Amino acid sequence: MGTGYTRNDTADNIANGNVIDAAELDGEFNAIESAFDRSSGHTHDGTSTEGAPITLLGPSQDIVASATVLRPKTNNTVDLGEGTTPFKFKNLHLSGTAAIATNATVGGTLGVTGATTLSDTLAVTGNQTNTGNLTVNGNTVLGNAASDTVTVTADVASNLIPSADNTYDLGASGSEWKDLYIDGTANIDTGSIDTANVGTLAVSGNASVSGNLTVLGSLNASISGTAVTADTLTTARTITIAGITAGAANFDGSANITITTSGLTLGGTAVTSTGAELNILDGVTASTAELNLLDGVTASTAEINYIDGVTSAIQTQLDAKVDETHTGDVDITGELVVQSYNETYQSVSSSSGTTTINCETGNVFASTLSENTTFTFTNPPANNTAYGFSLKLIQDASASGYTVTWPTTIDWPSKTIPSLTSTANGIDQFVFYTHDGGSNWYGFTAGQNLG
Repeated sequence: MGTGYTRNDTADNIANGNVIDAAELDGEFNAIESAFDRSSGHTHDGTSTEGAPITLLGPSQDIVASATVLRPKTNNTVDLGEGTTPFKFKNLHLSGTAAIATNATVGGTLGVTGATTLSDTLAVTGNQTNTGNLTVNGNTVLGNAASDTVTVTADVASNLIPSADNTYDLGASGSEWKDLYIDGTANIDTGSIDTANVGTLAVSGNASVSGNLTVLGSLNASISGTAVTADTLTTARTITIAGITAGAANFDGSANITITTSGLTLGGTAVTSTGAELNILDGVTASTAELNLLDGVTASTAEINYIDGVTSAIQTQLDAKVDETHTGDVDITGELVVQSYNETYQSVSSSSGTTTINCETGNVFASTLSENTTFTFTNPPANNTAYGFSLKLIQDASASGYTVTWPTTIDWPSKTIPSLTSTANGIDQFVFYTHDGGSNWYGFTAGQNLG
């Protein structure tokens, strides 16, 4: 407890008109300093020596303190700390209730170890994790859009009961649940099921099946429509097939249907064709009159098989085989006699001093010289196949006298290479042939300086 302030000048020497000693002033100041000393000064505990309690704080006495309440003088005017500056209180310790009239913003983690009562709306903009039990009273809305999802990891330990009968769906068209596991009874007023694998199906009312119904076990029912298969029919039926001599036929539903025949007879004649052979006619679009054309045909099986694989009119296929124009080689065994035939004419020219005769492109060639050139013969037929061609050489109109270098594989008469006509537009005609795949060529002068 502090010493308080006691007047030191009890004799009232410090007064107007008196002589004041320094010791008297010094003693008085010491008493004042002792009263306001931070460790030994007065405490304002309400006693006469300590001073009256301090109940108002702030430049305008904005904070009011009492023995039970610390409050602002005016409602909703004083903050506890400053949100826009780094000057904030550290920890808040409350053993009672925190009543917040408006919003509460928590920048870090909000840890609540006891019970918390919220009288208004709790808005959480981030993630919320409850490590203990969560009890929610009143109506609960999860999500505000179809894109929101709810993930339930825990098991459900209660019934799921809708608030109104025959009102809410479980799933929707295009958003269906996958498998349904029920260990008890499924009470369904109306069921629309694509595929069902049911161990025991008990139907107490009427059942309407629009598709096929396959029952592997016993079926005890009254069927007013058509039964595709059944164990036993009430009334057995017989089978009569016109044109087939039947042995035994059983159609009462107690076993598979068996028909024993002595063969197929058409018009008194037994059919000996196999089922596979008869199936060949499957898909034939010929008319009865067209099929009757076969009546009297004496062709053998081998002869008829010649047309096996014919997929269109025979004349159409023959025309496709023998066409007016054919590209590629044609090998003919025997003599070829024709009324007339034509040969292909090709005009060739030199490029960078080279002229190429492609034997695959024709048999008659011509070339107008525009420079000194070297001839090359390519693509002759294979060995032991004879091939020949003629070549007409024409000098240019300027009488340049261009020269030709022939392949070294050409064998000329008397081993002498002929000279070319050098006059303007001079024409020389040569003939070449080979029979060993172009290894050797035989060259002849058919005419020179032709007009």
